[in-house]
Amino acid sequence: MATKYWKVEISALGGSEPLFLGTVEAPTWPGALQQGRALIGESGGVPAGASCNVNPNGTVTIQDARQRRRYQVLPAEAPSPTPPVSDAAGSSANRARAISGDPIPLQPREALDRSPREEPAAHAPEPVRVRRASAPRPTSPPPATVENKLILLASRDERPTSSSPIHFRERMYALPVHFQTGTGEQLATKLLRDIQNELAQERGARFVRIELFDHIWKREPDHPPVVRVEWKDWNESIDIEFPLDEETRHSEAPRISSVPPPRTEDRLALAFEACHDLLFMKNRAEALEFAVHLLEELVPSEATAAFLLDINTDQFRIVAARGTGANARHSTGLPSASGLLAAASELGEHAVLVLADAAADPRFDENIDGVPGLDVRALLYRPLVHRGRMFGVLQLANGSVRGMFTEADCEVVDYITQQLSVFVARGASMPKAKAIS
Repeated sequence: MATKYWKVEISALGGSEPLFLGTVEAPTWPGALQQGRALIGESGGVPAGASCNVNPNGTVTIQDARQRRRYQVLPAEAPSPTPPVSDAAGSSANRARAISGDPIPLQPREALDRSPREEPAAHAPEPVRVRRASAPRPTSPPPATVENKLILLASRDERPTSSSPIHFRERMYALPVHFQTGTGEQLATKLLRDIQNELAQERGARFVRIELFDHIWKREPDHPPVVRVEWKDWNESIDIEFPLDEETRHSEAPRISSVPPPRTEDRLALAFEACHDLLFMKNRAEALEFAVHLLEELVPSEATAAFLLDINTDQFRIVAARGTGANARHSTGLPSASGLLAAASELGEHAVLVLADAAADPRFDENIDGVPGLDVRALLYRPLVHRGRMFGVLQLANGSVRGMFTEADCEVVDYITQQLSVFVARGASMPKAKAIS
């Protein structure tokens, strides 16, 4: 297997500086992760019980709630050669190792700076800590100093019902001062802990969501929150996301990940767990955005889009899109009676339309089924149908397995779409977050 280079970053959850940041050489990302962990005194690959997210661009993010660690591994270019060490003895020894093919050990900076007469003090070995070299940037106040600047924008409190036996709490805050994601993460986690304490005596399942925005809004936010933390008491960990950063990096996906998706059973299990979140979506647009994001993770493709049927104009309108051409496609309206899109809309529940060479099908219409900036080969369509009524269509273009879609992909898409269709059919019947005036 060919050796690749990987950028590895290891940090404490909530920390602003990494414990390790560097480039390692390994055939696969698990090997790179293992090397990075070894450099800070840890061992093994993905920690037991940690959440692992493999993005289509090859970035792997792992969060270990027990040890309060965050690991990120992504493909990297080969590092530039480092200048030779000035110490004569060390240089000659390293040259001898290079000739023999043995690895050259890295020396701590303290060893290079120490006078030859100094003896190192006896102490336990410290983990190697490599800090990011960066240009000067605006400083971020610590969480304690900005907490009093928080502005509560909206909240939602729900008690268990027959349809949703869960205590749900949602808080959306604005912090209209510059802050780094590490500061936001610490602050959002503290706010979540406060609500956990409030719900400690409540019986039944509990679900808490905190979102932290960098701007003040009234009806709808201008862009996603900087930080979102969620806690479901049936899980051991707290989920921490950075939606604004994710949207910036993945609105135009550069390529499909070379890392194969998980097994079908694992993907269905992940989809089953994730689709519980549909119970707490505020509207159809949010649910479709959620579904497209989930499909991007579980069924990698070069472009994913969700269409809703506008009965007033008889058009399919793209409500959510990810991957190539996402920005250009958003809010586009397309005729509902043409192309493969129209053919897919006539399918029944659980039916999936898959074409290995879509352009060869006489029903294919480049203006409807095509994707800006993408040579569309394989297409997968699944209609949003519930109890015989069609509400929209999901589209995926160019899958991860030689550009095609597998039967396993269809199973995952069918399950997610089935759950999404139920939500879209009943509309946003769940109570909305109450805006704070």
